[in-house]
Amino acid sequence: MISLEVLYSLIEENYVFLLDCDADEKLIYCSKELKKNLGLHHPASVVPHLEDVLDPAAIISFRKAICSVNEGTRGINAMLTPKRLRSTNLPMHVRYVEEDGNKHYLFFGAQIDTLNQINDWEREERVKELSCLYGVAEWIETSPNIHEFFSKLPKYLAPGMRYPAEAAIYSIYNDVEYGQEPVGDDFIVAFLVVNGELKGEIRIGYIRDSHELLPEEQKMLSEIGRILNLAMERKELSDGVALKQEEEAEFRERLAQLEKKISAREGELEVQQQKLSTADSYLQRINSGWEKASRRMETMFKAMPDPVMLIDPDLNVVMSNKADVQTGEKCYRAYFQRETPCPDCRISKVIRDKTPVTSNIRQEGKFLQLHTLPVFNENQEVDGILEFLRDITLEKTYEQQIQQADKLASLGQLVSGIGHEINNPNQFIRGNVKIVRQALEDMLPIVDAYYETHPDLKIARLKYAFFKDHIMTLVEDMSHGSERIKGIVDGLRGFARKDEGLLVDTVDVNTLLGATTRLVQNEVNKHATIELDLGEDLPSFSGNSQKIEQVLVNLIVNAAQAMADDVKGLIRVTTRREGSHIAIRIADNGRGMDEKTQKQIFDPFFTTKRTKGGTGLGLAISFRIIEEHGGTITVASEFHKGTTFTVRLPVGDDDTKMAEKS
Repeated sequence: MISLEVLYSLIEENYVFLLDCDADEKLIYCSKELKKNLGLHHPASVVPHLEDVLDPAAIISFRKAICSVNEGTRGINAMLTPKRLRSTNLPMHVRYVEEDGNKHYLFFGAQIDTLNQINDWEREERVKELSCLYGVAEWIETSPNIHEFFSKLPKYLAPGMRYPAEAAIYSIYNDVEYGQEPVGDDFIVAFLVVNGELKGEIRIGYIRDSHELLPEEQKMLSEIGRILNLAMERKELSDGVALKQEEEAEFRERLAQLEKKISAREGELEVQQQKLSTADSYLQRINSGWEKASRRMETMFKAMPDPVMLIDPDLNVVMSNKADVQTGEKCYRAYFQRETPCPDCRISKVIRDKTPVTSNIRQEGKFLQLHTLPVFNENQEVDGILEFLRDITLEKTYEQQIQQADKLASLGQLVSGIGHEINNPNQFIRGNVKIVRQALEDMLPIVDAYYETHPDLKIARLKYAFFKDHIMTLVEDMSHGSERIKGIVDGLRGFARKDEGLLVDTVDVNTLLGATTRLVQNEVNKHATIELDLGEDLPSFSGNSQKIEQVLVNLIVNAAQAMADDVKGLIRVTTRREGSHIAIRIADNGRGMDEKTQKQIFDPFFTTKRTKGGTGLGLAISFRIIEEHGGTITVASEFHKGTTFTVRLPVGDDDTKMAEKS
């Protein structure tokens, strides 16, 4: 509905006098000129009454007009006669308006002398214009929808034109056209702008070129456009709720039918009232206990650490113990951030077989275990699914580690036996090499004498001179190879022996590095060359040799695995004494790491080699071992340039003295 303020302004643009009163004949509004004529000087707190300002005859005229307007009659007039000016009669038009449930009766007219100055045609045009404006304002409020409004708009606009019967009124709104377009280019137009957006326009002209348009008609259309722009936004919103209103009407009708049934049942209910009253106290006690049990169950449900969801057969979440899961959300989106159902959906199998299902799946590097249970209704049909999800990544990883540990234990037993089998023949080789060396040293002078008289002498099909220059080198190589076999076997047996975990060994870092590099030589040689730069006179310290060796093996193997696939890299191992610590640095020129990876490498189960069998425990265990020894392990890396691990182990005063004595 057009607001009263706009309506007041519209009327006062065309008429001198305006009076608004309610159904109790109390004055609500008076134009400035009319206040002077009525002699209104009441304080703001005093609300004047029509009887206070009008002549009795005018009161009767006003009351008749109000009754006629209430009955729906249009074109009603009244005669206003102020008490203080009994000889002055002002003809007034009457309109009825309702706003916020309050009735308003608007009386408006021109001053007598003003009317006398206006000819009949002008007076008629003003009345037509105001009547047209008001009719359009009423129609936009009473029309059922925007389509209906524009379809019948010509009916309300034509009376405001000079030649209503030949007026052509054309509208376009939201690209939909209504009415008849005017002939030629002689037409007036008003643009329809809603919320700052041009939605359409209204054009008014005539179906013949012989009629001219008046400036008053353009003024009227401009005012109508202004009113429509204010009201169209509300109209668009009201159309959106039309369907809802129909549903509400249907609901009210059903409600009325239900009320009739309820009324018919009231007699029966009265008979049952006494019985219900008796049972009420009992039910209250049960209900109280049920509410406590319900709250307790809800608390327990939400306290479960693992996600639990109740899901309907359409895969919608009905209830969940997790705050970030919304009711109505699809289970596959809530669980796995998928946009489509899982290919191996467990819920469909539960609905089909009516039996629980337990399954393990892998999701984004995690192992998840799902227990899916059917929820039955009274007909023993599945109308819901209760699903429990548990993260078993740690369990799976521990299981893998146990299997790996079992393999290593078996390997340790094999290493011990194999080492014994290798050492026995190797002892013969070591002993025999010494005898061969001594025999050659005794025999060569004799052969030299023989060679002087027999310059063509060959031994093993080699000229004697060449044989003599290289035979001792071959023997030394045999001796060195035998010693290396012994060192590797001793290293394997030491690495595989059972560790008691005590920090009671006298640890010589350089000796450990020598054994470690021999132990990993075959594995590392595929990817990199090891270069040792060991500091001199490093003190020994108390610790666990096997654990320190485990750390060194892990760091060197990791460095080798960090090399690029197409280039053989370099691993440089250095040891130095730095104050009260021994520093071991293992540097490689491999792929390096970004900052995010550097922050996570010591976390348990974090690995960048998951697809290659990595468990993510090697560096975590190494960190703990160095920490047990009171030392530190740090990393510095640059992406695509290399990585350096630095292990610092404390050297106590007692250890230093022990090293000096030895």
